[in-house]
Amino acid sequence: MDRLYDRLTPTERFQIAVAAFGRGDLAEVDRLNDSTPWRTFKIQEPAYFDRLQRITWLALHFSVRARGLQSASLALFAALVVLTLRTENRDDGNMDEHDSKFDELCDRCAERVSHLKALCAAWGAFCAVVGISASDVDRMIGLSFLGSSGALDVIEEIVGEIEPDEDYRRQCLDQLNESWNTTIRER
Repeated sequence: MDRLYDRLTPTERFQIAVAAFGRGDLAEVDRLNDSTPWRTFKIQEPAYFDRLQRITWLALHFSVRARGLQSASLALFAALVVLTLRTENRDDGNMDEHDSKFDELCDRCAERVSHLKALCAAWGAFCAVVGISASDVDRMIGLSFLGSSGALDVIEEIVGEIEPDEDYRRQCLDQLNESWNTTIRER
């Protein structure tokens, strides 16, 4: 069997290793690792490229989170509008129930907007600590962090100023710093 290990393709070696891990056969994993051919590479400074890659990953990850919050905020706001239009000219004796739903939707919408603003603040603070401009990162990845639709401005114009959730901002900033420092600090 030892003579067959050198004939394995990387895909085959990977598949066999995963199967060996699955059955707890660490000796097989060691044999696969030890028989893997060596390659020599010349690369440019990894500390530089690691930083570029890490900031891109973080920007994309937190942009997706921001988009999710933005979508939830808009969906809740749309639900408020629909509920208001449905109950505006209705006096079916269920106004307390409609008022309760309306208040709940208002609270949830405000919470999402507050989280979105906190996430944006955390991103800006993180970028400043790293010594880069958040807007430069946006342009670098070709995706603005919160989008340029101005949808939140419309919501705040109607419902008033919503403050960022400070606890959520700290949580996001901690996640950003932890992710950055896990890989980059040692370099």
